[in-house]
Amino acid sequence: MATMVYKARGRNGKTIRGKIDATSAQEAVKRLRRSGVQVLSIDKPNLVAGRVGAGVHSLGKRRVKTRELLWTLSQLQLMVNAGTSLDDALQITAESSENPKLKAVLEDLQNRVKGGESLSEALSTHPEVIDPIVSRIVAAGEASGTLPKMLGTAHDLLERSHETRRTIVGAMMYPVILLSVASLALSVLFLWVLPKFVKVFDEVGAELPGITKVVLALSAFVSTYKLAIAALLAGLIVVGWRLRRNVAVVSAITRRLLAMPVIGPLVRAANTARAMELMGTLWRAGIPITEVTRLTGATMRNPLYQAFFKDLRQQLVDGKRLTAAFLDSELFPKTVAPMIRTGETTGHTPDVLQSLAAFHDKETRGLIKTAISLLEPAVIVVMAGAVGVIALSVVLPLFRLSSAVR
Repeated sequence: MATMVYKARGRNGKTIRGKIDATSAQEAVKRLRRSGVQVLSIDKPNLVAGRVGAGVHSLGKRRVKTRELLWTLSQLQLMVNAGTSLDDALQITAESSENPKLKAVLEDLQNRVKGGESLSEALSTHPEVIDPIVSRIVAAGEASGTLPKMLGTAHDLLERSHETRRTIVGAMMYPVILLSVASLALSVLFLWVLPKFVKVFDEVGAELPGITKVVLALSAFVSTYKLAIAALLAGLIVVGWRLRRNVAVVSAITRRLLAMPVIGPLVRAANTARAMELMGTLWRAGIPITEVTRLTGATMRNPLYQAFFKDLRQQLVDGKRLTAAFLDSELFPKTVAPMIRTGETTGHTPDVLQSLAAFHDKETRGLIKTAISLLEPAVIVVMAGAVGVIALSVVLPLFRLSSAVR
């Protein structure tokens, strides 16, 4: 026997809290239901809670990948849609999972659901693994009786977001590789190749051209202070990594980026696509618009956009229309506000938001290609120019020496 704390709704609609002794959470729920109350939540026996909780936290260093979460949602949707009970669906999915942390989370979800919690309540206890957006969409599905459909909606939303992120990261790979190769080549030249020519030129004692003196002096500086330079670069990387969470710094950088050609439209398009996708999906799921804006703002990664949706939510609470905030904002393309106004006028705002998301997602991909097409030749030109200057600094004195010998 174990003592469990429960929360239930009585026949008069009031919330009841209390304790009950039972051998299992399932038995406690059955007894409470027989007494005529609706169980809202119940703590698991300490043994089970300790085992599952310890499993989840002890595996905290193992990350759950997005594709694993997508697989979980698709499995749950298929089984629940086929008539499998939610309890069994969670158990089967947990047994099929190869990720120990995800397996522990699914087992915890199963025990919570057995204990009388709804799936959305159980999901909300693992925000480090499951995006809070998922639990809100699932809650809307539970309220409307369309849980399988909402599981699919949550899956599609996360999948599109994941694909967009992969597209951006994949597009940046080639320029990053080029920069890495260029940095490595210049490091080899300055640290190992050029110092050997310094000895040769010193032995000959010839007058060196100005460009050669500058390059050799730079090489000597790099060779002498290479450890200090490496430490400085490492320090800058650490500081930059920490400053990425500084709201003031990120906001200032974002404002500068928004004013730049190509980069500015890309930042607007990417954030617009994400925001419109979230708003449209959540609104279609039946979530109130004030909650939609709150969740959208919480999901946006940029502090300027987070602040915008916080202000937007307050404006909606004050009775203003959705269009007004977008009209006055420079964070979104000028075409967004008129489209939203059309949606509000016709009563099809969620559809309009989804259309805006699809359009700006395509625009984001196009702008990424444009940016990369401009960046790649720029990196190649800079790399070729640097190598060319170094080569010229070495060849010129050698040419003079050969002329003097003749």
